[in-house]
Amino acid sequence: MWNKQRPRSGLLIVISGPSGSGKTSVIKVLCESDPRLALSISATTRSSRQNEIDGVNYHFLSVSEFEDLIQQDGFLEWAKYGEHYYGTLKSEVESPMAEGKDLILEIDVQGAMQLKELDFRSIFIFILPPSSAILEKRLCGRKTESDQELQQRLQAARSEVASIKNYDYCVINPDDDIDHAVKQIRYIISAEKCRMDNQLLESVVQEFSPTS
Repeated sequence: MWNKQRPRSGLLIVISGPSGSGKTSVIKVLCESDPRLALSISATTRSSRQNEIDGVNYHFLSVSEFEDLIQQDGFLEWAKYGEHYYGTLKSEVESPMAEGKDLILEIDVQGAMQLKELDFRSIFIFILPPSSAILEKRLCGRKTESDQELQQRLQAARSEVASIKNYDYCVINPDDDIDHAVKQIRYIISAEKCRMDNQLLESVVQEFSPTS
């Protein structure tokens, strides 16, 4: 089979969405239901929380380790929020994709726009709740923030949604049917894997061109 003899590089599936959009839950179901997908693990300098595992939830690094990697150009993207660094390690993405693996990267808008400037076979998906009212209801229902923190979350969400024009796809995540969003992302991935690009074109031409 010509397409197996010349496998294409993997697909980087970049997923963003405001807090309360349910993107983490959607990604969890997506990865659990499709063994061909892997979740890229981000790095951070914040302390691990209860039940978080190093190398599973995040790569937990010291500030000096993170800053050394910045100097060594070890990140595809990174940012500092408050006192803590967050970033995507090159080693988490480049080697698996070169081997043909498809990776999902859950990341904020700022990091996604940095990745958009890089030469990767990638798609950018923005996940939203059905309405701003439902987003506010979800955030209030968590009961994990003060009123001030809640308003800050809502303001941040509005700011993030303003960047949706820079994404390739928008997927709505309903309250009562997470499988709807999962199916939509599966359809997007299937379509993108059939998209013509230089790598696929070269492979087809080599296989089917007449011999001299």
